[in-house]
Amino acid sequence: MVDVGSAPHAASATTGVAVRTAQTLVFLLSIAYLSIPASRVITTQPVPNAGLALLALTGVALLQFRHTWHGLRGEPPVTWSWTLLLQAILSYAPAPLAGDAWLGVPSFLAASLLITLRSPLSYVAYLAVVLAEIPFALLVHEEPSDIAYATLGVALTGAVVFGFVKMATLVWEVHRLRATLAHRAVDVERLRFARDLHDVLGHQLCAIALKGELAAAVLHSRPESAEREINEVVGLAREAHRDIREVVAGYRSVSLAGEMTGVTSVLTSAGIECEVDTVPLDTLPSDAATPLAFALREGATNVLRHSIARHCSITLRPQDDGLVLRIVNDGVPPGPPHPAGNGLEGLRERLLELNGRLHAGPVGGGSFELVVFVPSLATKAAMVEATR
Repeated sequence: MVDVGSAPHAASATTGVAVRTAQTLVFLLSIAYLSIPASRVITTQPVPNAGLALLALTGVALLQFRHTWHGLRGEPPVTWSWTLLLQAILSYAPAPLAGDAWLGVPSFLAASLLITLRSPLSYVAYLAVVLAEIPFALLVHEEPSDIAYATLGVALTGAVVFGFVKMATLVWEVHRLRATLAHRAVDVERLRFARDLHDVLGHQLCAIALKGELAAAVLHSRPESAEREINEVVGLAREAHRDIREVVAGYRSVSLAGEMTGVTSVLTSAGIECEVDTVPLDTLPSDAATPLAFALREGATNVLRHSIARHCSITLRPQDDGLVLRIVNDGVPPGPPHPAGNGLEGLRERLLELNGRLHAGPVGGGSFELVVFVPSLATKAAMVEATR
């Protein structure tokens, strides 16, 4: 069973660590690449030129980090057009001060374009920066034989930085989805618990209330009958306690045969004549018997709550590759039908998980029917075995 309290918090903590790790790797990679032109400027240029070039490179780094940060968050900066334009200026204008040490700086512009712009515009802009490296290399007096190397370096560096940003974004997305799935698992567990609790307490409390009323009605005139009803109330309370413990433990098993006996007993105690026509219940496969037991319980609860029935028929027959349970009762008061409650909705959800079907509604003459189909591949074999 899902740990409702800790699962989402654990998923969130794991997500935070993974995302921070990926972000740190991206920024360290960017710093490593930026250190290459910085070291070349320091070692090859005079102090005035080197100082101005390093100042421009610092601006490139800050803009690159800004674009990367917003890229990791999956959103472009509000002023992305101006920041990209400023980075483009700083990527080319200081070249006369730094010489060939500046050839690799446009690679960060290429990465920023891939990170910030949407495709296919981002790919077109990236390709334009890569191709612009050819005339840029010629302008800074690069040897023609090294132009291909410089162009390839810009293409690869821009792609690698973008790839790491994309990887970090995917890591964040994967962990976000895991956190979402953890929250969803908790929600599913809560719904399962609420549904099972309704199935258990709804019928049991209704039966306890009914038998308590019967005991009170005959307490003075027929004390022996009152004692019998009170003993049954005690038994129902103990059964409800056991069922609740099973629900809390995440295990819920219901006997269809036992449920049929209990339902007919409660309906008969309420003065409702029961007509039961079913296949042998002990031979039914468990994949069909358990949901049918819940359907039988919900149907009987609705008969007691929403009608003044005097007669109720319960039939269970094989159909196609499954079983059909049909509960029909009279005594439905005139007027619009009651809206479907939590019990029927919960039952419908159970059946949908099994590719089953549910129909509930008036059938005329003041009667109401509940029809439930539960598929089971083992049903036909069980029916054949039962008739031998």
